[in-house]
Amino acid sequence: MLLETLESRTLMSVSPISTQVAADRLQVKADLLQFKSDVLSNTATILGDITALKADGLKNDPTFVPLFKQLHTDLQHMWTQLRNDRLAEAANVLHDQSVIVLELRQILLNIGNPTVESADRAQLLTDRIQLQNDEIAGLNTRITTRQADYGTIFSDLGAIATAIASDTSASPALLAEVQKFTVDRSNCLTTMTTDLQKLITDRTQLVTDLTAMQNA
Repeated sequence: MLLETLESRTLMSVSPISTQVAADRLQVKADLLQFKSDVLSNTATILGDITALKADGLKNDPTFVPLFKQLHTDLQHMWTQLRNDRLAEAANVLHDQSVIVLELRQILLNIGNPTVESADRAQLLTDRIQLQNDEIAGLNTRITTRQADYGTIFSDLGAIATAIASDTSASPALLAEVQKFTVDRSNCLTTMTTDLQKLITDRTQLVTDLTAMQNA
């Protein structure tokens, strides 16, 4: 209904190749856990709001019904595009991960041949950097999608908030719950964007440190 869909994926597990890169990866994993935690928390909050809105008679209020329907439509439009964004990102990342798996296998096969093994490890590092860059590109696309739709969605929420003052048929309980919903939904949307931006920052740091190893 009016819920946030899960956007994060599992970070591919690979062995640390430096202390700094290992720390970067741990930070990215922490970011992903925070994102998942916020999704669950936001979902619980919005579900609670929706339950209360229904109990307070939202569906019978002629002022709020069309406004909530419009919000629902605009949220669904954004979530559909975000699903497409995530699928495109997943396709790129899956390809990168499959290449990395093959590289790891090749390294095992070439143990004992220092020259070839060194070249394999250099290629593995390049492939790991490509993986992170594709992750970052996907995150940037999702933020761009959100920013493109947030203007409309926050306008919808503003219209709902404005209607609180003019809806004379709604009960005090319904008006209070509508107010709570608009605040909660706004906060949830903002939190998701903040989490995605944190992921971009920390993945970018990981790329920087991987590249520094490559150039060392």
